[in-house]
Formats: sequence, structure tokens, C-alpha cells
Amino acid sequence: MLAASSGSLTNAVLISAILQGSMKLPEMFVEVEDDRASVCAQSSELLDVPVIDLSKLWTGGETDRQSVVCAMAEACEKWGFLQVANHGVDLKLIARCQAQAHRLFERPLEAKERAHRPPGEKFGYGANTWVDQTVRHWAESFSLQLHPYSNIAEYASKLFESEQEDFSETLEEYMGEVEKLARQLTELLAEGLGLPPTRLNHYFEESAMVSMRLNLYPPCPEPELAIGLRAHTDPHLLTILHQDNVVGLQVFINEQWVTVKPRPECFVVNVGDLFQILSNRRYKSVLHRAIVNGTSKRLSMACFLNPPLSATIMAPEELVTPQQPRIYRAFTFQEFLSNAYKHHPKGAERPEQYHLVQA
Repeated sequence: MLAASSGSLTNAVLISAILQGSMKLPEMFVEVEDDRASVCAQSSELLDVPVIDLSKLWTGGETDRQSVVCAMAEACEKWGFLQVANHGVDLKLIARCQAQAHRLFERPLEAKERAHRPPGEKFGYGANTWVDQTVRHWAESFSLQLHPYSNIAEYASKLFESEQEDFSETLEEYMGEVEKLARQLTELLAEGLGLPPTRLNHYFEESAMVSMRLNLYPPCPEPELAIGLRAHTDPHLLTILHQDNVVGLQVFINEQWVTVKPRPECFVVNVGDLFQILSNRRYKSVLHRAIVNGTSKRLSMACFLNPPLSATIMAPEELVTPQQPRIYRAFTFQEFLSNAYKHHPKGAERPEQYHLVQA
């Protein structure tokens, strides 16, 4: 859900030209702010972030349920990331969605240009960037929305001359199933905070915002110089990510970048800025990024669960105590998003602009 720059189409043209061997890596793709030197040293060490088996929720008893709740809460407090296995989303549906995503990115540029994401818009084809970003990502992306209204069929009609329904129906089915999973995980995470499972459900009862960003990271001739997606936190409630078997996702943990081991049968779940705020900072929204390699393309599919724009974001009173006073002031999601992409977060600082200054 990153805003687009006016040069996003040129991004695709340049990547294509470079991969065909007609150009060297232009300076506009050379990352200078992220610590690229750390990538080579750390990317060989794969982090297996906690993998939580959700099948215990429907095959076990209350003890098994509580073990899942505690494991999820611990992972979100310590890492801000976890992976879920046996999540209930059909693996065949995931494969079908991946196939449609590849089909999209394999379209000729003129077809993708018909679905171009203009500057300042949230949805369509382009390259992820922040308003003040000068370095280009080595990536293509496509953003779509399921709720509050679906724009998937509209984009399918722009991208494809035939079999448009295969694309739109597959993506809508996939996003619907992931939304169900995200709502379930929200209840489990609320329970992990000591709240009733449905305590945060009022954010989604009338209208939720559900969107997806498809990311394709082509092989790069100089991966040590480029970045697929710069370090950032997600300005969402929850992110549910599926990645293929190619290494690329890195998380900033214990003052170093570590690479998350790909598990195609799992979903990667990470706490967004909104959940950090709603938890009164018990759960962590942590920096993460995507690196690239010189041999294999990588596909990821990131779904985002959010409240409506008018929702007031504020930690429940139950989480505010003399020992843990309220950290963030109340604000609307619209206010939060209006500032989210103006500046690239150089640390986990986006939520902190809503920090209550203590006397």
C-alpha cells in the first residue's frame, strides 16, 4: 500500500533493459542509506521465526488453544513476526493466485501501463516508493483492493484481453480467505493481550479495508548494490504475507538484519503500526525489507487488514495501568495514513509521532 512515483513505469523499462545486458546498474538503483554491507554477511544465516501450528485450534482442547495464544503473543512481543502453518487457506488456492500474479507481471509493458498507478494513488501497477525517496526499488508491484469495494475486476479488464474472470475470481477468492485468517489472528492476538477475543472486532464490524500488494523482484546483476524494498514498518493492523521459496525477506532484530527462512506452506504474519499502538506498545511493529539476488526472481503476496478510515485508533482502557500508562494519543486512521508515505521511516519512528509526551 505504498504510494507511487511518476517514474514507476520507467522503473520497469530500466530493469528490462538492464536484464537484457544493454545497461549497467544505474545510480538511481544504488541503495546508499540502508546498510547494504550487512546483507552479504547476514543473509546466509536464515532465521526461522516462530512457526505456530493453527491446527491445534480445531483439533485440540482449551489447553492447546491457550498454547497457541501464548506462542503468538510471545512472538509479537519479542519479534513482531511469526509464521502460521495449517492456517486453513487451501494450498491449491495459493498456487493459483501465484500463477495469476506471474501472469500479470509477464504481460507486456503496454498492457501494464493501462493499469498504471498515478502519483499519489494507492492502487494499480507501479514501483513502491515514498514521496521523498530518490533511490528506486529493484521491483515491480501491483496493488489491489477487496474491501470496502473491489477494484480487481476493473484492473483485470485493463490488463487482459481474455480470461479476465480467471484473474479477478482467483484473487478475490484468495483475498477473502486471507481476510478470514487475519480476522481470526486478530482475535487470538487480542486474547494474548489479556482482552476478550472480540475486543477489537468493532474496528471491522461495519467496514474493513482489505488490500493486497503483489511484488515481483527480478534477478539483479549487482544485488549487493540494489534493494528490493527499503527498510520500513507497515502502517496497517496486520500484514499476512506469502512468499515463494526464494530468500528475500529480512527483519531487523537485535540490532542486525536477519533473513527469514522461506516456508511456502506457511504465511508470514507481522504486526503493523496500528497493532503496536492498540497494544500500548506490547506488540512490536519492526523494520523489515526485501533484498534481491543475482539468479532467481522472487514473488511475494502481501495482504493488509485495516479498519475504515474514520476509525479512531486508541489502546483499550484495559491495557492502560499506572505501571503502563497510555503511550499514544487517539487519532483516526485517515490522519495516520495522510502522513505515512510522506517520508521514509529511518527507524521504527512512524508510530512515535503520535507518542504522548510525558510530563
